[in-house]
Amino acid sequence: MHHLLLGQLVAPWDKLVHMALFALVAIALGAWLGIRRQRDLWSCLLITVLAGSVDEALQHFDPERTVDADDLLANVVGALIGTGANALWWQWRDSTRKHADDSVITRH
Repeated sequence: MHHLLLGQLVAPWDKLVHMALFALVAIALGAWLGIRRQRDLWSCLLITVLAGSVDEALQHFDPERTVDADDLLANVVGALIGTGANALWWQWRDSTRKHADDSVITRH
């Protein structure tokens, strides 16, 4: 089944799959880490890029797969998109918390 699927995904669709997959990995990792500060975003990005790099490097040992710099680039772009989504979520969450602390009495 895996081999059959690989034959169906051709450029540029395979790159979109790489981007989507690693965006989801970054988003899931951000949820798992619990983004509380900027350093958490950097950790999320670096871990996701490392996972994408390892995934691509392991293909060297599979005779039916090839190591592709374009796939690695798509993995990195996906990691950036997912980490960007985490940053937006963190910013939105913090802004709603700040506004939730306001009350009718304390607003000026």
